[in-house]
Amino acid sequence: MKKLKYILALMTVSILMMGCERSIDPGDWNILPEREIEDPQTPGDEEEGITFKVMSMNMALGTNAANFQPMLEYIKEYDPDLLLLRQVDSATTRANKIDRPQVVADSMGMYVFFKKNFDYQTGGFGNAVLSRFPIKETYAQILRRAEGSTAELRSMVRIKVEIAEGKELYFAGTELDPNATNRPLQAIDIINANERLDAPLILVGNFNEQESANLETLSYLKGAFTFACLGTGCPWNAPKDNPNGVYDYITFRDKDDVLRVLEYGTFPKSANTFLPMVATFKYIDKK
Repeated sequence: MKKLKYILALMTVSILMMGCERSIDPGDWNILPEREIEDPQTPGDEEEGITFKVMSMNMALGTNAANFQPMLEYIKEYDPDLLLLRQVDSATTRANKIDRPQVVADSMGMYVFFKKNFDYQTGGFGNAVLSRFPIKETYAQILRRAEGSTAELRSMVRIKVEIAEGKELYFAGTELDPNATNRPLQAIDIINANERLDAPLILVGNFNEQESANLETLSYLKGAFTFACLGTGCPWNAPKDNPNGVYDYITFRDKDDVLRVLEYGTFPKSANTFLPMVATFKYIDKK
């Protein structure tokens, strides 16, 4: 009996001592030691490397030739290092026979590669990729349509650039078909064309499919590329006055783990219905 009373007494003392201690929640800054709050860091800030900006812009201005100059000014304002011009006219009558990709390149001090999807009027209509870095290699591919389809021809354009000595990457762009039958075929073409590249790739453009729809095209592309942003919380880019969906995407494929996405969003100005999608990347220096 005395032994039992002794054990109970010890238990009572232990409980009282525990009650005197205050449990500490690691997130309770009021009771942790004071410390200087660090400035927030964007992922990748602590890593040395080369920072560059990417822009994807729809240039389908139709007969509104006067809107080309505002679009050029918006490009200058953002000042990208890598730029996709989707659905762009080159030397067509409705563009006053101006080679728009070349004019943008000359105005920005960039190199340019244009792929004509098809002849139109006195020139052509297609996609162009521009780079502030020297272009070392170009590639273009007309994308498939379902048998018997008469839908507008679509393409993927791609360049290989050297952003610094010994640091190369690919930059590619596209505009996929709104038709849900053609679009998955075109996604497969793009995946196959980029599967065996020897350097990191950034792929941008209008994939014409919402992630919330849970359809084939984005499912295929998600399996092959990393999306800079996807799903809930990502910025919508169309229609520009009251966006209710995402049509443009910025993605990358990076087996060497050298690319970091520092910023991602929309550029707030456009002369057509789509806000341009933009991102800042860092190519880190792995020593």
